[in-house]
Amino acid sequence: MQMINVGEETGRVDELLEEVAEYYEREVDYDLKTLTSKIEPILISIVSAMVLVLALGIFTPMWDMMSAHK
Repeated sequence: MQMINVGEETGRVDELLEEVAEYYEREVDYDLKTLTSKIEPILISIVSAMVLVLALGIFTPMWDMMSAHK
């Protein structure tokens, strides 16, 4: 709001609003980058756990068949 008031007083509302828009775009970009850098390890852990469960679901019956065959 202060930027708008200053812009009205100086007659540069459009320029100041562009500066404010650029500032908030930079803020959002920074927040998204930090959020993705924090979420990425968690998602990798979840996917690796799912792959482990899938692999165990496939190989456990095979190992049981091999031990029953002996």
